Formats: sequence, structure tokens, C-alpha cells
Amino acid sequence: MHARFSSNDHGDAISRTDLVGFGLVEDGPDPALDEIVRIAARITQCEKAFITFAHNDQLHVIASVGSSVSQTPAALSVCGVTYREDAPLIVPDLSRDNRFKDYPYVARADGNRFYAGFPMRLACGTSIGSLCVIDRKVRETALDTAQLASMQSLTALAVRIMEGRQRDARLSDYLGIASDWIWEQDDQFRFTYLSRSASDNGIRIQDFLGKSRWDAACGNGESAQFWAEHRRALEAHEPFRDLRFRWFDEGRERIYSISGRPVSSQDGTFLGYRGSARDVSDEELARREVEYMAHHDPLTGLVNRTAFEQRVADAFRRWEENGSASTLFLLDIDHFKQVNDTYGHSAGDTLLIAVAKRLSACVGADATVARLGGDEFAILEPSLDRDGAVTEYAAGLARAICQPTDIGNFVMECGSSIGIAALPEHGGNFSQLMGNADLALYEAKAVGRGRFITFDVAMRRDADCRNTLARELCEAFDNDQFDLVFQPIVRMEDECIIGAEALLRWDHPERGRLSPGAFISALDSSRYAADVGYKVLEDACRAALSWTREAPHGFRLSVNLFAGQLRDPRLVNRVRAILERTGFDGRNLDLEITENILITPNADLADTLRALKQMGAQIVLDDFGTGFGSLNHLLQFSIDRIKVDRHFVNGLNVDVDYNTVTHAVVKLAVDLGLKVTAEGIETEEQKRFLSQIGCTDVQGYHFSRPVRSERIYEYIEAARRQSKDGLPATGLRMGAA
Repeated sequence: MHARFSSNDHGDAISRTDLVGFGLVEDGPDPALDEIVRIAARITQCEKAFITFAHNDQLHVIASVGSSVSQTPAALSVCGVTYREDAPLIVPDLSRDNRFKDYPYVARADGNRFYAGFPMRLACGTSIGSLCVIDRKVRETALDTAQLASMQSLTALAVRIMEGRQRDARLSDYLGIASDWIWEQDDQFRFTYLSRSASDNGIRIQDFLGKSRWDAACGNGESAQFWAEHRRALEAHEPFRDLRFRWFDEGRERIYSISGRPVSSQDGTFLGYRGSARDVSDEELARREVEYMAHHDPLTGLVNRTAFEQRVADAFRRWEENGSASTLFLLDIDHFKQVNDTYGHSAGDTLLIAVAKRLSACVGADATVARLGGDEFAILEPSLDRDGAVTEYAAGLARAICQPTDIGNFVMECGSSIGIAALPEHGGNFSQLMGNADLALYEAKAVGRGRFITFDVAMRRDADCRNTLARELCEAFDNDQFDLVFQPIVRMEDECIIGAEALLRWDHPERGRLSPGAFISALDSSRYAADVGYKVLEDACRAALSWTREAPHGFRLSVNLFAGQLRDPRLVNRVRAILERTGFDGRNLDLEITENILITPNADLADTLRALKQMGAQIVLDDFGTGFGSLNHLLQFSIDRIKVDRHFVNGLNVDVDYNTVTHAVVKLAVDLGLKVTAEGIETEEQKRFLSQIGCTDVQGYHFSRPVRSERIYEYIEAARRQSKDGLPATGLRMGAA
């Protein structure tokens, strides 16, 4: 959107001259400025971007995206402050800044929040306006190094374009056309006159007089076909405007724009041409830079997603024309987030640049390497055969990426996961091809990362099933299809019930009652995970409240936390509110987390777990030994209890190694002062072995399958009657029930 300043704008003569001087009166939109604001918005991921021009007490919008505002009072605009500054003005939250919180566009409930503005100053130091980006979302972090550098480059480009407009406007005043010098040709198209200012633009006038343009020195930058087409237009006596051509003058590339019209005598005799010319080298360079930034990643210099999509479209066209195939490799860096979190974003940027260089160095001459965003890269290789070359090629990419990278004071090594899709076998357009490569990448990560896998149709079927499951999970949450059962936890010495683990079940309208194995991974990665988790906790606390009061040997409720809950900043407050609503004593609550959550924890996980423990809850590490957690995690995150995974229990007395490992795990936990629960007990032999090595609590089918809450109450009542009657505890072998 461009503001068009009409002749009734108010202001004194000097200010009015400023507007005219920049060509802002009745001028049309400037495509280069339009492109700059679009690129600025995309690079910073902001809703709005503006280029403003300061005139009197108003800011006029001369290019924008995401807004229809044409002008605003400088006193009520953040840009009114920015353009007077010597440095960028970046405000993460305008509503918290006393300077701006009462401005009209900030004070609204849906008003502007994040702001980053860059003053535009001419070479003489005069400030003329600003380039800014705005978003309605608060930014905890402002702009990263690459975004800041890109915005500064875009600001410099905008200034250069504005300075070019200023020069053009001045020349227009003096010459009546937007040109630097005047030229004339005779009826044979030979130069007969060039104005003196031509010599100021690299033109040696004596080298041009008596020659045509294509015979002069300036003809060396374009093809013979280009000049033949120009000569055809001249011989047809056609006027022309803004014809641009290159000229290599002593190794320097110059770009000229020429305009002309035929001149005839009063009797209609053709006399030649008269026109104007100007050096547009700086303007063209700025245009090329804008074009480059529109199609390249600012950090690595690789082509971006937009350009890559066009390259893939070209590959499809070549296949349609001559049957040539191509292969798409989609890859990302394993655990890249951990690199940023551990070493900082500058180290992450250094790694991305190194990976980009390595990929570019090991691909074919006709290949396209792109950075699609974050740590995601793509390669389109048109020259691979299908008989093993793809696998060898992918292995070469993986080897290149995993080379050590020097990050200042330390050396970093990283791996990559790669998904592969072939064109045209695996997709008929960019979206299909990318989607299938992404499925292969997903599969590579799922089997342990550091792998490369080629797409096959089974992956699409699995993805469709996951999508269907995700949609059904949404309906299950809305329609209250989830239910709870409880598996008793018994004391080893006498098999008395001392607790229960709440387990989720899904009453699917078509597939019947589903156990967690059929849906829990999809649920845990969905946006409903936290809400379902809180509902499970509250329902379980309500059910177990009376059990904790009546169980003669004490009773602990065990509830699993989803990964989505541990990423939720509301977790501690939500748990506290649930305990208050239900009246459940947090000292009777075990909160279970899986070992893998500890691998890449969020920055506040340790503090979150400590806050939960302050409510009385104990933290239990579930499925211990199946993930990739380190022993240090047992201490770092204040774990109270571990649960030995059923995988180890099932191997007891079958494979001596399982006995050895299980014994070592239990001994380690006991030595660290941790409580130990073994799950998945199915035989008396397993129970005896676990008792001998120090397990105090157990659960499994040997004692009871998961049951409804009413059955738990019956077990507690039986134990309470035994205790009341003074009978010795005989335990409840509930597996037979």
C-alpha cells in the first residue's frame, strides 16, 4: 500500500520541496520498496511492516504490508521516535513501555505489541523516516543476529532507493525527463550529439560521435540478438522508454537506461532520434539485492523455500518434457535445539553456516541446496540413478554433516536425519513430494535419528492413520470418551494393597475399549495432551480421596504426567488447584514422568519438579532403563522413586543378563536412597527374585489387572476388615479375581 500525497497537503515551502524532492507527489508505487517490506515481514515473522516518510508533524506510509494506514501523527507513533534515533529501536512489548503504552494503536486490547524500527538517514545525515516491523504478539526475545543484520541491510537498501528517487526527481525538474544526459542520432542511427553530463557518467563522448550504439564501446555487454531487436525497432521508427543494457567499462559493469523518440521534419522526413539516458547501475544493484534476498536465506546464502519450490516445479516440467527424474533429500540436524540451548544461538548459526557449506561442496553441479527454515535443509539432485546411487549419495551427505565444527573455544559434532523422495514416483507436485520426503524424515527420526530412509507407500498409510487418530482424539476429548481404571500396587512383604496407578482407557465408538498402547503416543504429541492429563489427575484424585482415608496400610495414588503438561507453564498452578478442589492431600500423590523427558528438558523443568514436591507429591521415574537418561538425572531432578520397566521383569529367570541388569538397577536406586517399584509382575518366580534384590513395592497381573474404582474400594475394605478383626495380613492375591 502506498500513500499518494495530493497537492493540498499542508506545510511550508521547505517541507513541500522535500516531498517533491523525493518524487512523492503523484508518483506511483515503488516495487522495490514493496518488496523490501514484504521481505522484512517474512524474515522477522511479523504481521506488519512499514516504510514511513516524515513530513512536518506527520508520518506518511510509502510502502506497507499487513495494514492500510496511510499516515499518522508523528507524536502518536513509535516511528515518530525511531526516525530521530541514531540506532534501531526494538521494544519486545509496547504495552509495558511507559513511552508508548497509551498510544492509540497500542492501548487497544488487540493492539501492537512487538516493535522493531530502523531509522532511515541520507548520506548527509538527514533523517527521512524509518523501516519498521510490528506484531500483535509480545516477543520475549527480540531479533536474532541474522534477522537484525537483514533488517539493517534492508534499511540501507531503502535509503539507497530513496536517494535514487531524490536524484531522479531533481533531474526531472531540470530536464523534464528522468535522465542524466541528452543524446541525438541521425537517420542512420549514428550519434551526433551527447550532452556534457554524459562524460560524468563514464561516457567518453568522442568515442560515440559518428557511431551507432551497438558499434560503440557500450555495445559489449549484450548479445547481437539484443541489438538486432533494438535496431528493428529504430528502423520501424518506434519510440521506446527505459530500455536497459549492460556495458563493461574497463572491467566494471555499468547498466544504462535509455529512452527516445523519432524526430521528423515538417514534411514528415525522418531525421533520426532524440532521447535521454541515465546510469541505473546503483538502482539495478539494489534491485538485484532485493531479488536475491527474496529468494535466498540471509544466514547461509542458500536458496530459500520459495526459490526451492520453483526449482522443484522446473524439475517436474523437465520430466514432462524429456522424462528426466530427480531426487529430493530432506534433512535436519539431530538435537539442534539442544545446541542453541546449550551453546547459544550464535553457535547454532555457526553450525548452520558450516552445514550449508558442506552440503554445497558435496552435491552435484546441477543440484539445488536450500535452507527451508530453522535446521531444515533440502537438496534437489537431478543426476542420480536409482540403482544404489541414492543410498550412497545420502551416506555422503550424512558424513559431511557429522564432521566436527569449530565453534570458537570448542568443537561440536552433530548428526542428521534424512528423508528421501524420488520425482516423479513419490509425488506429482511440490507439496506431495515434500510431504512424502517429510514422512521419510519422520520415520528416520523415529527409528533412532542419524538415519536416512526412502519414502514408501506404507509411510503414507501410517501417516493417514495418525491423522485419523488425531482427529478422533479431538472428538474423544470433546465427547468425554476417556475413562480411568486403576492397577493396584502392593507391598512386597505381605501383598497388601498400598496404592494404585491411574491408567487411561478410550471408549472408541467403533473400535471399542482401547488401552494406552493404541493411542497414547498420538495423544501425548497432540494439543489436547495437557488438558486430558489434568482431567485424569482430577478424576483420579476424586476417586482416591476416600481410599487414602480408609486404607489400613496407607495409600498412594500414582498418576502419569504427559510431556505436554511438563511443557505447560501452568502445570504447578493447575496441580495445586486440582488438589484444592478435590481435597486430595498432595503427600499421597506420586507423579510419574518418563525417562526420555529428561533428555531434552525445558529450562524450567528442575524448578517445576521442585515446586510439585513442595506440595508433598513424590516424583517417580517411570519405565526406568528403557530411555536415554543419564544417572546424573536421578539427582539433578530430585527423583524420589524409580519404576523398573516390565521389559526387564519379563526377562527375569529367562536370560541371566536380565537378572544381572535388574539387580544392578535396584541396588543403584537403593544406594541412592530411592524407593523402587517393579511393574509387570506376572509370575511367583519374578516376585521372589525382586523381593530378594530389594524391591519393596510391585504391581502386575500376578496381583491384579487394572480394575474400575469400585474394585479398588473392595480390596481396601477387605484389608480394613482384616486389620479391624486383628487378623494377620494375608495379602490379596487379586490376579485370581
